[in-house]
Amino acid sequence: MEWDYDVIIVGGGGAGLAAALMAHKEGASCMIIEADGKLGGATAQSGGVFYACGTSVQRAAGIANDTPDDLYDYLMTLNRWKLRPDIIRYYADNCGAALEWLIELGSEFPKEWLVKSGVDTVPRGHSSQGAGSGIADALINATGARGIDTALGTRVEALIFEDGRVVGVRAMGTELRAPTVIVTTGGFGNNPEMLQRLYPSACHGEWTWAVHKDVPFVLGDGITLAEKIGAGVVGFDTGLVLATSGFSKSLEAFLPPWIIAVNKEGRRFMSELSPYSVCGYLLNEQTDRRAWAIFDEQALVEASTNTRYLDPYNAGISIPTWEEPTLREQVKKGRVKVADNLVALADQVGIDGLALEQTVARYNTDCDAGGDFQFFKKAPAYFPIRKGPFYAVEIRAAIIGLTAAGLDIDRHARVLDGHQRPIPGLYAAGEVLGCFHGERYGGGGLSIGNAVVLGRLAGTEAGKAALAARQAEEVAA
Repeated sequence: MEWDYDVIIVGGGGAGLAAALMAHKEGASCMIIEADGKLGGATAQSGGVFYACGTSVQRAAGIANDTPDDLYDYLMTLNRWKLRPDIIRYYADNCGAALEWLIELGSEFPKEWLVKSGVDTVPRGHSSQGAGSGIADALINATGARGIDTALGTRVEALIFEDGRVVGVRAMGTELRAPTVIVTTGGFGNNPEMLQRLYPSACHGEWTWAVHKDVPFVLGDGITLAEKIGAGVVGFDTGLVLATSGFSKSLEAFLPPWIIAVNKEGRRFMSELSPYSVCGYLLNEQTDRRAWAIFDEQALVEASTNTRYLDPYNAGISIPTWEEPTLREQVKKGRVKVADNLVALADQVGIDGLALEQTVARYNTDCDAGGDFQFFKKAPAYFPIRKGPFYAVEIRAAIIGLTAAGLDIDRHARVLDGHQRPIPGLYAAGEVLGCFHGERYGGGGLSIGNAVVLGRLAGTEAGKAALAARQAEEVAA
């Protein structure tokens, strides 16, 4: 067969770029096909955090004993062992080397920016200088330096499947053939139909939108392409959702710490300082998948515009949707409910008023005693709720941080069909996968980590397989 390339990579984000670089390292000729007009994908638009253990950055920060075993145990335990142990083990063993590789390519991860990005106890979130572009640009520059071909503004229409194997792609009426194809098209957060099918718990009508709403092709193309040739889809109804007031499509990194969040039963169910990596899941587990932020006039006036309360993590992040001018405007629009007493407020939003009174009384008693002895929210985050008017804002987990349903792969990054059999010639990595994240997002940086670590694996394996196929043909000839 006449091959145009050894490896074709569908998708030019972090996973695709990493895959192309590793396939090229194996000696394979590569083509990256990207639907957007530029490379980088969601990686370039992200916060640029990479989740890894045992790194030089950690050691420089005085963390010398964070091991792959520790990272593996954390991710598996957080997800109640409902993860693929082989995939997570591979990630744990190789994430450190992948980060060092990015550093070699030019990415910078200052030791001062190392953070605890999940609910673990060790800082593993390596924040990149330049955010997502600091990682993406290093990969893009390396790809250009190696002369790897790219086709931008080109959306793949189909995988070419002949004689039981993938042998190329069809795009814009043109066929390109290669013995191996790697799918790295990212997630499907901007595809309402696929969200309804594969991530229904994230669907809240007009409330729902994706963090990468400005990345035009986060549409699940890779899933669609692979399903058409028999690929199986796993990870149903998993991903990362973030809390929002629904006032606008503005990213709210966390809830304001000066409110209390109560469910339909009128009870608190979490610390309002819960990390974003778990907050949305806790919200979605409540009755009707919603809750209400409760506060009084004093909090609205004093806390909502005070940076002491607005940025409890000292992250340099403001949440203007929860500042007084916005809240006053939303009162006029009826989105923020107001009443002179808590029972009347509860009646407006349909929650248990007597329970709400008890919840607030207990919270105020704790505040008077100098703490939050129910959920241990740290000072100065707690703010008592004493004197009307009282306010309620509905909150839902409706901002999609990432989607985690998608394709299944084996330990060699080969895409599996619905019967768990590898589809010859087809590989995948990154957010297009449904076998990595599980029911709880482990921490900031795992999405980019998945893209780079498994992208490197897919590129290496596809490159080797392509060269082996070429050699077999030459011998046969």
